[in-house]
This record gives sequence, C-alpha cells and structure tokens, in this order.
Amino acid sequence: MRVILVCLALLATSVRAEPQPYLQKPTVSFRVLEGSDPKPVNPKVRYVGGYELQAKGTSELVGLSDLHVVPAGDTLKVEAVSDFGAMAQFELKPDGKGGYLDSPLEIDPLLGSDGKRFDYKDLADSEGMTVDPLTSDRYVSFEGYQRVLRFTAAGKRNPWKAASETLPLAGLPNFPPNQGMEAVTYIQEARGDTLLIGVESGGFWRCGLALNKCIEVHGPATPGFLYMMTSLAVVDYADARRDHDILGLYRYYDPITGPRNMLRLLHLEGNTLAVVSDMAKITPPLPVDNFEGVSAVKTATGYRIFLISDSLKDDGKPKLLVFDWTL
Repeated sequence: MRVILVCLALLATSVRAEPQPYLQKPTVSFRVLEGSDPKPVNPKVRYVGGYELQAKGTSELVGLSDLHVVPAGDTLKVEAVSDFGAMAQFELKPDGKGGYLDSPLEIDPLLGSDGKRFDYKDLADSEGMTVDPLTSDRYVSFEGYQRVLRFTAAGKRNPWKAASETLPLAGLPNFPPNQGMEAVTYIQEARGDTLLIGVESGGFWRCGLALNKCIEVHGPATPGFLYMMTSLAVVDYADARRDHDILGLYRYYDPITGPRNMLRLLHLEGNTLAVVSDMAKITPPLPVDNFEGVSAVKTATGYRIFLISDSLKDDGKPKLLVFDWTL
C-alpha cells in the first residue's frame, strides 16, 4: 500500500510539472509559401511573398474575412475579423530573411450590444471591417444576420472587448442569405462621413453616419462570370489624392479550376464608383485560396498591399499574400 501511495504521489507531482498547453499564450508563425507571379497584370504591382499562418495555443485562427494593417515603429499591427465573430491581433515584424518573426496572438470574441458574445453562426458571421481614421472606431459588417456594428474606441486599446452598437441603417434591401454585406470601408466626406458597403451578390451602397441613411451607388460590374465582391479598403486617408481611391477584392470559384481572385483599383466620385485599373490576378503559380480581405500601408515608394484568406482547406489555416505597388 505504501508503495502504491508513493507511486501515486510521484505521478501527481509529475502531472502537475508537465506543461499545460491551454495555459500558454497563443502565438502565430508564418510559413513561407512557394509561388511566383511571372506575368503581373499591372507592371507597377509586384508580388512580394506568401505565408501560411500557423497558430499555436489556439484553434480559433480560422475563417479570416477581412483585415486592417497599420504601422507601429518597425512592426505592422494586424487586426482581422473572422466568420465566427472574433477579432484576431498579431504583428508582422521582418526577420531579416524575407519573412516574419513569430508573433504573439490575441483572439477575442466580438460582443453584441448586450455585451455578450454571439451564440450561433448567423449572428457571428462577420465579413467586412473598417476603421474611422480620426476616432479609431471600428465598424464590422455581418452577412448572416444582416447588420453593421460600431465598436467605439474612446481611448480603449481593444474596443471590441466592450459592448458594440448596432447602426440603425435605413434604406438597405434584404440581401440573399450568405451573399450580403461582404465588404465595408470608411469614407471621409466634407458633407458627412459615410460607409461604403459592397455586397457579395452585387451592388454598392453608401450609408451616411449622421442620419444612418443608405443610398445605392452606381458601381462597376464584377471582373467576370462567377466573380463576387469580398473586400473594400480606402488606399490612404492621409493623402487627398488617394482618400477616395479604393482597393476592391473579388473572388472566383468553380470546382474544376479552383479559387481565383482579382484585385482592382476603384475610385469613388459622388455616388459613382468606377474602375481605375486591374492591379493583380491571383492565379497559379501564385498561391491561391479564398482571399476575402485587403489592406494597404504607405511605403517610401508607394504602398504595400496585404490579402488575407478564409481558407478552403480542411485544416483552415489562413494565407497572407503581400504585394508592392510602386507609384
């Protein structure tokens, strides 16, 4: 009996001494993807590289639908929303070898106006994300249960950790299930700021934030058959020449050829959204996936553009593609 008790005591001590994975802080690493862009659509746009995001300590880095990238010293800070009503935060810090260092990873559930997380998929299906450049308020569009939520910053480091506000938007039609408000970007206007909303099934709407009234915008057709809108992002709020230039990302899928994406430069003038140029086409030998988010950061020679995917693979690992746009 004494031997048994001693063995049990040693076993208990050993178990307590073992690492507890669920107590570890999550991290994300960036595995370099093979691929190239030998025939770029736009000679001013160059493919820089692609990465698969590999999370440790969590299984929630999946279904990424949009992202927002901002400089912070020698690091880029990334926020990304997911289909499961969560906000992921990580950093892109160059490793000096053409890739990125492993980064701390934070994943928090988005909260409704009642301060609670969404308890089923239709409520949680966040697709588009944008930020007010002056207040840092975040706006997130949802296509399951159709709505836009505002997460007020007011000096908070993580505004999505507090209750959100549902915008009482008027004038929007009921979009087809799972083909609704896929894209949203913030537009600064002297007459009153608006949200520009792109709909997966087709069409664009501007929603004034003063009166919460939406009107349809005359916009371009998709790049071709089976292409659908996935993301919109103003190029540069700080540059008056670019604050109405908008990156538009479209996806294509059929079971024979697989996924494709087209990145376009659009321009908003009044209530008309027009195509300026095609920027990049994501087809093999580039790494392909279901890319649903786009964001741009100013560089010394132009802009660095980031695309994020809601992976089609069973393992759900997102991909990140990087392009340089030289002006």
